[in-house]
Amino acid sequence: MRTKVYSPYLTSRNLRLNLSLAAGLVLMADAFAQLAVPYTASGTYTVPAGVTQATVECWGGGGRGGSRASGSAAYGGGGGGAYARSVLTVSPGNYTVTVGAGSNNNSNPGGDSWFGTSGTILAKGGNTVPNNNTNGATGGAAASCIGTVTRNGGNGANSPGVNAGGGGSSAGINASGNPATNSTGATAPAGGGNGGNGRTGSQGNGTAGSFPGGGGGGARRDDFFGGSPTGGNGGGGLVVVAVPYTDGTCLGTTGTYNQIRDNGCASNGATRVGLPQSGLPTTLGTAAGNARL
Repeated sequence: MRTKVYSPYLTSRNLRLNLSLAAGLVLMADAFAQLAVPYTASGTYTVPAGVTQATVECWGGGGRGGSRASGSAAYGGGGGGAYARSVLTVSPGNYTVTVGAGSNNNSNPGGDSWFGTSGTILAKGGNTVPNNNTNGATGGAAASCIGTVTRNGGNGANSPGVNAGGGGSSAGINASGNPATNSTGATAPAGGGNGGNGRTGSQGNGTAGSFPGGGGGGARRDDFFGGSPTGGNGGGGLVVVAVPYTDGTCLGTTGTYNQIRDNGCASNGATRVGLPQSGLPTTLGTAAGNARL
């Protein structure tokens, strides 16, 4: 029969190694935590004290699909919004956030999205199909964007015949938007918005593009009794601002962040929260001893 012999030295060393690895992983997670705030409408972002760097992502609004003003036809799909990303040097204080709207008329493209100023970082909106036009519109051009990383929005499809063209998708985080090739709206890469479907089978309106920045599908009119159907609106743009967040940071209650009431930093002030956070918070409670995380 074998007898197991345990070495106190080896056992202690393995324990210390495991504890060191665990501590290192916690420190790495804490060091790389990001507090992300998404904007679906224009507003103001307040950089908290002690923060000098922000990662900003922008999606332009989607273009509108073609509409009928006269005659009868099937019309082209709208272009998807472009994408831009940069790591910016910032200072504590207020910054303007502009979110491009999806186009809801056939004269204007989707709106551009930007942070700070339009010369700092900017994502172009997708183009819109003019009235009575069977050709699809182009997506927002990466070459016209401002950012360290820029990606094209997808093109809308030409009308394939009796049916209307689908809208192009917006760009994703890691890929340009996809073009529509027929009446079906293009499927977006990860992070982007799908294009809307063009009208098929009967006369009527196109389908709106999806958020963020999908191009709208084209409309179809067959005869006099079809009225004036409209192309689908473009999907709205998006801006996401993320700042490094480490244990011991006291978040202000200026409106950029949800209030954290636990008296951690000062009397009736915001508390310290050492948990990595991202996305929109969920309300757990605001009474003493509770937190809105």
